[in-house]
Amino acid sequence: MNFKVGDKVRFLNDVGEGVVIKLLSSEEVIVEDDSGFEYPYPSSELILIDGEALAKEREAYQSKEPKFGEILSRNVNQDILKRAETDFNEKTYKETRQSHRKKGEVMEVDLHMHEIMDNLRGVGHAEMLSIQMEHFERMMKRAELNRINCVIFIHGVGEGVLRNEIRKTIEAYYPNCEAHDASYQEYGYGATEVIIRRV
Repeated sequence: MNFKVGDKVRFLNDVGEGVVIKLLSSEEVIVEDDSGFEYPYPSSELILIDGEALAKEREAYQSKEPKFGEILSRNVNQDILKRAETDFNEKTYKETRQSHRKKGEVMEVDLHMHEIMDNLRGVGHAEMLSIQMEHFERMMKRAELNRINCVIFIHGVGEGVLRNEIRKTIEAYYPNCEAHDASYQEYGYGATEVIIRRV
């Protein structure tokens, strides 16, 4: 993607946002992050935040239930979203193939992409993260509806991008919830436990 100086961007593989302050080439730019530090970044690792989409995002975030499908769809190919929705419905509503299981008061949700979608052809990193966060949001709503007090989200270790997105979302939009590392004995460092307090 071709960026211009002044474009506000999100980091694909890091947490946070920044502003493009210099163009080095068509494939690399200098970005100033929220802390005022300047870094060279490959253009392929940045996502443009346009003003109109950002305003819609803020409005959706201020609503009682954030609609992640609307918020994140600006970064996601619509065909891939529809395919993810179809795969989700098949895996969730067929008794033989569920992407989560309940253990009494605990619901376990695997956010690995192969558990959410069967066909990952053409799905980029930004789209994967968007789909995983939509699935996270769906499962949080389901837990609240079913009055489940604890949800374990299995995200793997990787670079920690999905883990950080989950923690930021819980902190920002779920005041009645707290998130921390799940049991190391069961999940290693690859899962987050979300406790839902009833008000």
